Amino acid sequence: MRTICPLPLFIAALLLAGCSKDAKTIDEKEERDPLVKTGQSYMDIEDWNKAEDAFKQAIENEPRMARPHLQLATIYQQHKPDYAHAIYHYDRYLELRPDSEKAGLINDQKQKIEQALAYNIIKNSPDVQRVVSQLQAAQRENAELKRQLAGMQPKSAATVTPAQQTVTKTVPKSATQAVNSNSAAHQIYHVEGGDNLTKIAQKFYGNDEWEPIYEANRDRMKSPGDLRVGQTLVIPKK
Repeated sequence: MRTICPLPLFIAALLLAGCSKDAKTIDEKEERDPLVKTGQSYMDIEDWNKAEDAFKQAIENEPRMARPHLQLATIYQQHKPDYAHAIYHYDRYLELRPDSEKAGLINDQKQKIEQALAYNIIKNSPDVQRVVSQLQAAQRENAELKRQLAGMQPKSAATVTPAQQTVTKTVPKSATQAVNSNSAAHQIYHVEGGDNLTKIAQKFYGNDEWEPIYEANRDRMKSPGDLRVGQTLVIPKK
């Protein structure tokens, strides 16, 4: 899985970002919350599971608290990779702190996470895997032909040229086109209030065929009805 960015630099930037007096007061109050302090202590010793539990409990006790969402997003982005949950907690933090001067930095992280999420989905697509296999086979064939050509005594330029042309033609043009076409094969969607898979299918497909959406998100949905506001879904291209 690819590294999104050097997280220590991101965290340092967040800590250095300026805040309004009111926002700073709220942040300082939340940082003094016992569960937030406990979660931070576990993060300091890299016990990510206990840190996660502490921040979740803090949110359960006080749903309007923003700081735990930022910490959970950090955990899910870097330490317990779960890109969909990382995006959700970044979004929730911004909902609770819409005027935060950290917004620009957080949106940059969200964009990189969404790109990585789409890349992983496309990379694991059977169609893309087939195309990659074709490209790899073509590259092996090219390498073998070049090796054979290198071991031959060149009789003339006319003798070598047709073989070189054959090497060029062995790379299937359709393979490159398939990779390019698959790069836009998925979209990212954040669940809104009142959404269900049928409504989402109507938004993207113009019909109620929601099954492809459910299949593309089975790793984060226990059932077709397992949706929550702010949840990140991958919408496959039909």
